[in-house]
Amino acid sequence: MQSTGELLLLDLKRDTVIAQAHIAVPEDYASLHPVQCAIDGDHVYLLANVDTQLPRSLNQGLVYLYQFNLQGKLLGKKKLAIEGRNRYGHALGVSANGVQVAGYIKDEDDASEYFSFYTLALDRRLNEGKLNVRKTGAFISGAEARFVGENVHVAGPFVAAKVVKDGWLDAYANSRILANGGYAWSMRPFKKDPRNVVAGISQQGAIYSLGYGENGSTLAVTSAEGKQVSLNSFPSKFCETSSLAEYGADVLALRKPCDEKRKLAELVLISPANGKETPLQLGQGEPLLAATSPGQWLVVSTDAAGKLAWHSGAIGGDTRLSQTVGGVEHSLTFGRINIDKKGEHSFDFVYEQRAGECRFSINGHAVEVDVVNPEGPDGKEMPQLVMYDGAEMTLLLPLKGAPREASLTGTLSPEQAKRSCGSKNGGKLSLSFVATGTRH
Repeated sequence: MQSTGELLLLDLKRDTVIAQAHIAVPEDYASLHPVQCAIDGDHVYLLANVDTQLPRSLNQGLVYLYQFNLQGKLLGKKKLAIEGRNRYGHALGVSANGVQVAGYIKDEDDASEYFSFYTLALDRRLNEGKLNVRKTGAFISGAEARFVGENVHVAGPFVAAKVVKDGWLDAYANSRILANGGYAWSMRPFKKDPRNVVAGISQQGAIYSLGYGENGSTLAVTSAEGKQVSLNSFPSKFCETSSLAEYGADVLALRKPCDEKRKLAELVLISPANGKETPLQLGQGEPLLAATSPGQWLVVSTDAAGKLAWHSGAIGGDTRLSQTVGGVEHSLTFGRINIDKKGEHSFDFVYEQRAGECRFSINGHAVEVDVVNPEGPDGKEMPQLVMYDGAEMTLLLPLKGAPREASLTGTLSPEQAKRSCGSKNGGKLSLSFVATGTRH
């Protein structure tokens, strides 16, 4: 069965799909693997790696570039003229005159394998410019790469220029490579390489590398200038990571628990300063992919029926408060309080329980929110609060300023109480949340 691709163009502001296009395998080859997309305002570009045949001994790796309009119509495709037996694409970026591509070349003879790194510029008609090949080794499959201006920032396994065939080892490294030149800097962020390292690169070029070993996880942060910002190892119940992205001052990671009985991946925020992991729920369903852009996050998930869904929101717009009672962690996450043209207030919220393997949550959208003016013991007016009195629960939180306190009361339905993680008293809830460091 051939591996093909699908292109989706999303409008995050309007929460809608603008265009969708199917990408077939070209020339009756074996498979196609999409790598990255880029948009220049009028066109959408897609970089893809193509395998000519499934048997490894017969296969050749090719690199294709596709061009679409904003309605998803295919305008052109190009097999890149890169010399070498196997060619692979790592990154795609928009330039002043078109796009730029970066990747690696792998050649071989009876005794050795040869690796090199290339960059190539194309204009908007997909005409190729000068191919720049650096025959000093290469970042291979599994590496993460991103164009930042006229530079390629890369993180992943690096192999020397010439190695013994089927007998070589790679080393994890970070680099910044000039699109029209050599290496600006290279460094190895780990003292000892952990297993299964996954990297994420910010829009500014900072590199986040997260791996795990027998004693826990390790997060390394490298600045866009090649300096080690932080390196922290910490105990963690998570092992494999499938997505890693900058999320404000933290790192957003999609990770699977080390316990094989718990198969579902979870979203966590990791503090680069100390490695603290905080569970985060961004939308419903099982998350499959997490990504961020400046000020915004995007999560793709599946529901119980296996259908894909996507969720997005503003970074820094959500507040999470939690407390542990009787071995059950209760958390309340709520978004910014919005005011419409009629002056009506609303906000999104998630109430969640966690205890061992148990996970229970209620998602809601609070409307018909009242603004109340409480008085203190001395009769003086206190800061305004917003109160949501819903069918299942009542929420009370500050109207303005950084939310530091909130209260929740309500009663779970019999079905909800059955699925909960230890709600007693007939499913009745009465919780007061206070942020860490808050003083009364």
